[in-house]
Amino acid sequence: MNRPLWSQPEFWTTVAAVGVLSIGHYLAPMHEEFWHDLFRRLYYLPIILAGFRYGLNGGLVTSVGVSLLFLPHVLMTRAMLPRQASEAVFEIPLYIIVGVVTGILSDRQRRASESLRRAERLKSLGEMAAGMAHEVKNPLAAIRSSAQMLTGRLSGKDAELASIVVNEVDRLNRVVNDFLDYARPAPLRREQVLLSVLLDSCLELLSPVISEAAVTVTRRYPPDERRVSVDPGQLRQVLLNLLLNAVQATGNGEGTREVMLDLRQDGRSTQVSVRDTGPGIPADKLRQVFEPFYSTKPAGTGLGLPIAQRIVSEHGGKLLLESAPGQGLTATVVLPGG
Repeated sequence: MNRPLWSQPEFWTTVAAVGVLSIGHYLAPMHEEFWHDLFRRLYYLPIILAGFRYGLNGGLVTSVGVSLLFLPHVLMTRAMLPRQASEAVFEIPLYIIVGVVTGILSDRQRRASESLRRAERLKSLGEMAAGMAHEVKNPLAAIRSSAQMLTGRLSGKDAELASIVVNEVDRLNRVVNDFLDYARPAPLRREQVLLSVLLDSCLELLSPVISEAAVTVTRRYPPDERRVSVDPGQLRQVLLNLLLNAVQATGNGEGTREVMLDLRQDGRSTQVSVRDTGPGIPADKLRQVFEPFYSTKPAGTGLGLPIAQRIVSEHGGKLLLESAPGQGLTATVVLPGG
């Protein structure tokens, strides 16, 4: 979690630098051009610092603040130092440009670093996955087989305990499979498909869960739907995950239990929105749900949404989430084409 702004030393360093330079600028004698030129150029240091530390917003806010502090001095000195005042007028847009450019470069570097960390994480997971497939899945299969045989032979409390072993082994298998899916993605095998057919097949698979949760599903498909080029197997995995999350969230909420499916096409892209009426997700947690192994569910693996995001990204699309506490969550898959 990010620290509050006022507890970050870079913030106070920037504020102190701007304050000291402004005080020095105004206290310097009016006829001392050297000191005024020096202070005017030293303003770039806190602007660059804020841009690198806080990105575009930090660089822009600091440069605008410096400009507002600097402008009265320009107006005060234009009679005594007309040359310096005229030059200073052109300094103000340079402050803004430096703040914006520094902020943009910082944001790009931050995104590139995050992509590099994600790639390194995926590489590490991939290297671990090969060993895990043999070292974990095979013993789990033996444990499950033995426990299932005991379930048929035992009765009462012993049979119940054996059944718990089978269920927990199944859960561990799902975790391992999710891990392998995330760490070692399969190549896309594209086909021209109707997404409405894919959505209906997902709803059919989830029909027992939907009935048990007493959730109503509303579908809205375009009458002139066009086919899109996707990997039906991998995209089905994405839609199943989003629909299951929506059904579970709605089933745990209060009031109307409804999941709304909305399929839209505008000629350039195809959008599939899954909206639930559950409790929603707070903004601070919404930013973390795409991080591997982070889950808002007590028994979740934290890999469903990261896998879904990767699959959609490999299709050239985006997975967007919108939520507010008490107002449900809307997950939108945006795919090119259609």
